[in-house]
Amino acid sequence: MKTSDEVLRVEAMDAGYGHVRVLRNANVSVRAGEVVGLVGRNGAGKTTFINAVAGLVTASSGAITVNGQNLRGVPANKRVAAGVAIVPSGGRLFRSLTVEENLTIGVARPSAQQLETVYGLFPEMTALRTRYAGKLSGGERQMVAISRALLLQPQLLLLDEPSEGLAPIVVLRLAEAIKSLCASGMGILLAEQNIKFTDLICHRWYAIDKGDISTVEQVVARDALQDTSVAAAH
Repeated sequence: MKTSDEVLRVEAMDAGYGHVRVLRNANVSVRAGEVVGLVGRNGAGKTTFINAVAGLVTASSGAITVNGQNLRGVPANKRVAAGVAIVPSGGRLFRSLTVEENLTIGVARPSAQQLETVYGLFPEMTALRTRYAGKLSGGERQMVAISRALLLQPQLLLLDEPSEGLAPIVVLRLAEAIKSLCASGMGILLAEQNIKFTDLICHRWYAIDKGDISTVEQVVARDALQDTSVAAAH
């Protein structure tokens, strides 16, 4: 049953690619103003889960409910209209476009206020407006990718491996920004290998191993997480 402040509830979801089932009976919830982690090693199913919620991977059963609306079977573009935005692993910017062109390419006429809001979250980008994305560092690309998603004005933000490949000081900067978004009331689902980063910003987290999702209380002693790669977050 959905609680009044839930922005996301996934119940008994199976998902995968063609006849290959990656996720089995997945159950995850995210409340407004909460950062929830989904932690697991490479190939565990984290990206499949994030993409299934975003509508980029087909969920064959179960429910994906955002703000009370079941979106299973709804196209990805209509999920954006329902308040869902995704930042894929690596950001996936257009390298031949400038920072500001990347920010505005998927948004119909963002207002000056919207742009100033994202520049306020990441002041470092102000000096980068006219720089080509191909010339950015990994941390700068991640800031642009998150800002592009924020211009869609989501209520649920999906982040896939946001700390991957970033220097520790940049990871901390990213953590500050995510905490700020959470404080504004946004619900955030974070898929990560970096347990220290997850612990730094998440209110609670789930573990995923071979497509099976458990609450952290159920998996603390499981071997599935003991060899998960952990990057320094400080």
